[in-house]
Amino acid sequence: MPTITFQPSGRRTVVPPGSRLIDAVRQAGFDIPAPCGEKGLCGKCRVKVVAGDMPAGSAQTGCLPGKLVGEGWRASCVATVDGDLVIDAPVDVDADGGSLTDFAGLDAAVDDELWTATVSMAQPSKDDQRDDSSRLLAALADAGRTGVIIPPNVLADLPRRLRDAAFHPDVVGLGRRLLAVRPAGSGREALGLAVDLGTTTMAAALCDLRDGTILALSSLANPQSIRGDDVISRIDYASRGRDELAELRRLAVEAITDLSRKALSAAGRQRDDVLLVAVAGNTVMNHILMGVDPTALALSPFIPGFRRVDPVPARDIGWRGANEPLVMIVPNIAAYVGGDITAGILAHDVTADGGPVLFLDVGTNGEIVLAANGTVHACAAAAGPAFEGARIRQGMRAVPGAISGVAIAADGGLDIAVVDNQRPAKGICGTGLLDAVAACLDLRVVDDGGRMLDADEAEDEGVPEPVRRHLHEDDDGPALWLEPMSGHDDSGVALTGRDVREFQLAKGAIAAGARVLLRIAGVKPEEVEHVLLAGGFGNYLRPAAALRTGLLPQGIRLDRVRSVGNASLAGARLYLLSGEERDRADAISREVKYIELSGRDDFQIAFAEEMMFPEA
Repeated sequence: MPTITFQPSGRRTVVPPGSRLIDAVRQAGFDIPAPCGEKGLCGKCRVKVVAGDMPAGSAQTGCLPGKLVGEGWRASCVATVDGDLVIDAPVDVDADGGSLTDFAGLDAAVDDELWTATVSMAQPSKDDQRDDSSRLLAALADAGRTGVIIPPNVLADLPRRLRDAAFHPDVVGLGRRLLAVRPAGSGREALGLAVDLGTTTMAAALCDLRDGTILALSSLANPQSIRGDDVISRIDYASRGRDELAELRRLAVEAITDLSRKALSAAGRQRDDVLLVAVAGNTVMNHILMGVDPTALALSPFIPGFRRVDPVPARDIGWRGANEPLVMIVPNIAAYVGGDITAGILAHDVTADGGPVLFLDVGTNGEIVLAANGTVHACAAAAGPAFEGARIRQGMRAVPGAISGVAIAADGGLDIAVVDNQRPAKGICGTGLLDAVAACLDLRVVDDGGRMLDADEAEDEGVPEPVRRHLHEDDDGPALWLEPMSGHDDSGVALTGRDVREFQLAKGAIAAGARVLLRIAGVKPEEVEHVLLAGGFGNYLRPAAALRTGLLPQGIRLDRVRSVGNASLAGARLYLLSGEERDRADAISREVKYIELSGRDDFQIAFAEEMMFPEA
């Protein structure tokens, strides 16, 4: 069977003939992205074959520039192994994946449903043959706690816990539900974990349930990305069978437990102290976490399997560990407006009572909420993964080495900002893409229709010489070197005309969705009092660039736009801490009016118009 050797480590793996190269790479223990869901569309899973025979074929030339194919690069998801190979090992991506843990928003009083009690009971004897559950419930009733329910996950350890406590335990509960039984005076804490279960990145806040204090934050890239960067790819993979759905669920649960471990370690707390976990994710992520088949979410009329679910013991979703906290899911609104948006509305009090407020969570699936005239409307626009760096030729997440900002310099050239100033730059992330397109529009390198000019046309248009000399032609047509800005180094980072087109598709969908909601509510863009930008991309983008490129509808005032950080995590924390906030979240998920954009003529018309860039 073929042997694959990875440089420079010398690690080897053996696979059957005909195996996909991407599977061989993963079998060898390397992480490798597949943003397009392993469909041979994005080329981000490419590896370089340095020895051995692997013909290119049409599948390779369809997703990689010819120059790279000629140098031995192959898109591993569509490449098959027929003989021995030597390849360069893929470089691991930063584990945090640019996750956003900064958040703001409302605060909440701690949960009045959380309670603790210390109870004493007679130990079992030949004369007292009551079962352990009855004994504990009777002692709680004597202490004024009646109607308590002992869930199966607590019951499983109850005999050992009571005897370890010599039948004199501390008991922790949430409402009628028992959460934990511990030895009296053990000094154990009552902690909770708020989780933003993002499609691309995940973040968590470890909180003291007694006073709401945030003890530690943690983040990481969503490991499900190996099966596609967008929710449609995840749905497609999960729909293949129970094993595939179980794999995605396992990856999510393992990531949540990793977030918990990281936060506990940073705070110096014990793992058994986490009693509650509140998760805010989009509807697809929530379905996968609960093990519910998400296939129907991709089929018209796009009906979710559930809006809300009752809290479940962590073991029911596959959590493995000494403790088994109770897991609560922030309720969904619709198929493509999930619990993460419910959480954002909750955290920033986006209600029908205030003036016109536009709330946008801009990412792979752009969710848009408008509160105006006594009603809250919401919609979802399929922006695609351009803002996350996928389908951009040198796109990447906002990790060290990513171009994150582009500005016009005093000499007419470009000033480039790179995450952590780690140069040379490796690629460009969403905010860098937005800035680069805005700069190209201002410099007239890109026209209103999105066409990138070649060097001769740029000279006719009066484009400054420092920029003109970095225009060149490649396999995707005209392209502009962003870094290095001195000389045409083939290892540099360039913005291509195809990248601009991908950006137009993404920004056009977001702006068109916002326009539809504004029209339905009878609100003009200039009448919007607050525009709240949520999520990693929304938090770091320059509002001026968003308006220049038309990502936000024309007419919105710049001074009314502000970023609010990770609104999903902020709302998940409120949901974790307060029964009142949980009730509010449930009401939000029921009362927001969802607008399905697919099939709407006004959306199609708006989308075609918003694909164009605003005139200077």
